[in-house]
Amino acid sequence: MPFTVFPALHIDQGQVVHLVEDQPVREVVQIDALEVALRFQAQGARWLHIVAVSEHAHDLDYELVERIVSALGIGVQALFCSVADQDTLQRALSTRCARLNLGSAALTDLDWCAKAIAEHGDRLGVSTLVCPTPRGPRVVADGGTGDVGDLGEIIDRLEHAGCARVLVTDIRKEGTLAGPNLELIKEVCARTAIPVLAAGGIRHMEDLRDVAALASHGVAGAVIGRALYTGTLVLPQALAI
Repeated sequence: MPFTVFPALHIDQGQVVHLVEDQPVREVVQIDALEVALRFQAQGARWLHIVAVSEHAHDLDYELVERIVSALGIGVQALFCSVADQDTLQRALSTRCARLNLGSAALTDLDWCAKAIAEHGDRLGVSTLVCPTPRGPRVVADGGTGDVGDLGEIIDRLEHAGCARVLVTDIRKEGTLAGPNLELIKEVCARTAIPVLAAGGIRHMEDLRDVAALASHGVAGAVIGRALYTGTLVLPQALAI
């Protein structure tokens, strides 16, 4: 299975932010989102992963994603945390992103998710924000403030619906540069044939190699965020994986 590295760009009301345990932290130095996207493209990225983190739809974020998509010659995979119904789904798709991930807000209605996946096929994936618990891994709401459901049961429903890909992020690792949760990724891969994208905690090349080594298990790629901004991982080197 091909393995793809996705540099990540998180935006909130037009500003570049980081997510640390799914809480937005603004960049200390002002960074232009389009400038970051163009830099990633110049460094050789084939895909860009954009997350509009607000739970409420902002025209500013939709318009910014549209500008970025228009300016780039590479694929854009987008996640709007506000997408939870047909209207917001259509608005997100109108940005002309090549791929769109549905997030926790959409996963509160798995019947609707299944219909959307059936309608849009490979263009739609799903992002699961996961918190390991004594009861097993749970999918949590954006911001980590609520429980959406059992990860395994949600994965089963998504597979039955024909979901094209699933992004798995351990919320405890997100933005912490503490290393990925490899066991969680392996657990998901063992349960489903859906291609898995891994995110959360990747800090350097050794971490990325560990994730890439799971390609034979069903891991199709890794999303890398904060490490690329702090310099603990350099994109051209990561792409060489």
